[in-house]
Amino acid sequence: MAEEIRQEIQKSAQEADLVLVGIGTEFSKKNARKEEIMEAYRKLADLLKGKNYFLLTVNTDDLIFESAIDSERIVAPCGSDKTGNVVTNDDYDESWYMPQWEKYTKWLQGTVNKKVCVLELGVGFEYPTVIRFAFEKIVYFNQKCHMYRIHEKFAQLTPEIKDRTTAVKENAVKLLLEDGADVR
Repeated sequence: MAEEIRQEIQKSAQEADLVLVGIGTEFSKKNARKEEIMEAYRKLADLLKGKNYFLLTVNTDDLIFESAIDSERIVAPCGSDKTGNVVTNDDYDESWYMPQWEKYTKWLQGTVNKKVCVLELGVGFEYPTVIRFAFEKIVYFNQKCHMYRIHEKFAQLTPEIKDRTTAVKENAVKLLLEDGADVR
């Protein structure tokens, strides 16, 4: 089944005008080994090659910035462990990510009435307003979207968008790895 889903996602991304990606905590070091995460990011970068895309992450471990994914197309509103500026701090300064957030919202305006492949990878309920609920809203309003929600525990879909979404109850990192390597 994993191979079929990977092929379906690849076809959907290739046929789409734009690709929107959300990365959740299944891609964090507390849920997978760094080597697995980096390999999954490599596969994602290959999938996105040549596409007009944007990526949001709720992870603060900065691994995404070590990957082949274009950092100009990434926004990390929850902060960065390297800088010590993370959303859980009392003195969190969100101004550092705002330039990227502005690029993202401008890019998002260009998705209206376009065929968009939405990939929600390993996103749970840690910060649902950043990715999960926002992506549901995007899919709800843009009838040309198709979303893949991949999560080991929380692959549920809302009834309003169920006809334009595919739920996969599997760990997103594991799904991207061709060999199906185990993750913690």
